[in-house]
Amino acid sequence: MSNFEDYDLTRGAGTRSRANRTPNRVNNGAPRRRPDSQYSQGQMNYDYDMSLDDEMDMYNYDLQGEAMDQRMPRQGVSRQGAARSAGARTGAARQGQPRRSSQPVRHSASHPGTRSSSSRSGRGGSSRPSSAGASRRPSSSKKGNTSRKNKKKKTRRTVIVVEVVILLVLALVFFLWNKISKIDTGITYEKETNDLDEATVELLSNYTTIALFGVDNRSTGNTDSGNSDTIMIAAINNDTKEVKLVSVQRDTYLKVEDDKYRKCNYAYGHSGPDGACNMLNANLDISVDGFVAVDFWTLATIVDDLGGLELEITQKMINTDNPDTHQNALAGYIAEVENVLNYHPDQEDGWKKSDCYFDSPGTYKLNGAQVVGYCRNRYAVDNDYGRAANQRMVVNMIVEKAKKADLVTLNKITDHVFEKMSTNLSKTQLISMATAVKDYEIVGSSGFPFDLTTGTYGSKGSLVVPCTLSTNVVKLHEYLYDQQDYTVTESVQAISDKVSSDTGTSEGSATVNQTPDSSQ
Repeated sequence: MSNFEDYDLTRGAGTRSRANRTPNRVNNGAPRRRPDSQYSQGQMNYDYDMSLDDEMDMYNYDLQGEAMDQRMPRQGVSRQGAARSAGARTGAARQGQPRRSSQPVRHSASHPGTRSSSSRSGRGGSSRPSSAGASRRPSSSKKGNTSRKNKKKKTRRTVIVVEVVILLVLALVFFLWNKISKIDTGITYEKETNDLDEATVELLSNYTTIALFGVDNRSTGNTDSGNSDTIMIAAINNDTKEVKLVSVQRDTYLKVEDDKYRKCNYAYGHSGPDGACNMLNANLDISVDGFVAVDFWTLATIVDDLGGLELEITQKMINTDNPDTHQNALAGYIAEVENVLNYHPDQEDGWKKSDCYFDSPGTYKLNGAQVVGYCRNRYAVDNDYGRAANQRMVVNMIVEKAKKADLVTLNKITDHVFEKMSTNLSKTQLISMATAVKDYEIVGSSGFPFDLTTGTYGSKGSLVVPCTLSTNVVKLHEYLYDQQDYTVTESVQAISDKVSSDTGTSEGSATVNQTPDSSQ
């Protein structure tokens, strides 16, 4: 039998399923009313003293019970009053009704089958019904168990995630360690610096200063000898990872060894990277922490692995010839690089004519050998400082493209390039830099000297002369390290005086004033 057959909701007091059960009435047979009730007569005709069996029969009144919860007022009746009411009912039961229990079971006025809130809270009088949904809520102990289980699951998930991250980091370090093992890191560099004041030493410690050398040795993978065709200084802010690049023009007239003044690229060819780094320290009042040296082949391979670079070919580059060979200057440099690298082994002399000549100006995607030739060309680009500007632009483009490259491309570069590089940086330093490569950002680049002149000076040849060295060093410290009003050391001042004396120049002799690159 369904609940609706057992209990007729339209009649108030419904039909009993058990024929032998006598309705419980008091006060001369009238249905018992709850005190101070505000409900209709139809609602009050229910039998409040139902047995537990009847309660179990009628159970699914959640919606009506929730509505009555909202309408029913809370009327406080003392526990003592409730007991007296129970006593009256018990007395009536003695007069002819069977005794069911010494303690009555109270029910909601609207739902005889719903247990009242007063039986839980201990309040008498009118009780507040609770929905059937509430009776199905888990106990606090069950909630506690569920909460503990959830916490354990979260803890396990957290531990698993941490373990996976640790394994990935270890795998990356192991991967990089194997790759970096190919690099020639056995070169020693015994740093020698000028007598810098404490404030400058402290300031420079906030930066990592790296010297970058592009070696012109006409061979593959050999960076132990040859003049440095490219000399750059990278100042890396250790906190922000911001990088500033400065190209030192290779023809700059500086002190290259004890009492020897020549073009600064001489230092690498005759004293190696160790001598070249200390040459920079002595002339510029800086403290180079390490160096990286590459050759033609390395740069060309990096460009090719990255898919080439888009560079502008100007009409002047197309028209300008090398005054020594009377051939197109750019074409000659590209052909020379391809010949050295045997870039096209199926072609005569390993180079291809179509790579070297351009019919019209415009932006072209250049391959590795073409990019190296582009970087080496000093004709039609304002001589040495124009060439250095192109080199900085190419380095910046390579860095930005490498930051966006996928792992397959980066892995290819490391396989091809690392064994051809030379550096004094430790494997730990290289791994630290490699893992943070995407954090580095080149925020500025410029050429050095800032104020200069050019000319041919007898047996010394064609030179780039700083006007003067000391004033240029002050500007260098401000640009690279944000050091204001720097005072050069006595050593740099002595070198500056010697350069001015040998070339007959002064601060007012400058014919070129280099400013930071416009793209930065």
